[in-house]
Amino acid sequence: MSQREVRALNQALGVEARNPPDPHRGSVEILVSDNRVEILIRARDLSAARTLINAYLGLAATTLEAVRAVGGGLHGSEASPGDRE
Repeated sequence: MSQREVRALNQALGVEARNPPDPHRGSVEILVSDNRVEILIRARDLSAARTLINAYLGLAATTLEAVRAVGGGLHGSEASPGDRE
């Protein structure tokens, strides 16, 4: 994953994690190291876990699609060699 993708994911997912719609149902923490993003989900119950997983994976997929569409991802034409693994 490129550094640009990691930054975009951290920014998009981080905003959502810091402002959860229902903090009583669960919490999410975003961890970034090197070219990797980890999403840690703590949920009150299985239903809350499923909701959080679907929401964050959907947001991550949409974010990556957007970054790649403007040429900033691993497969983007404008990605610099330093952004690639």
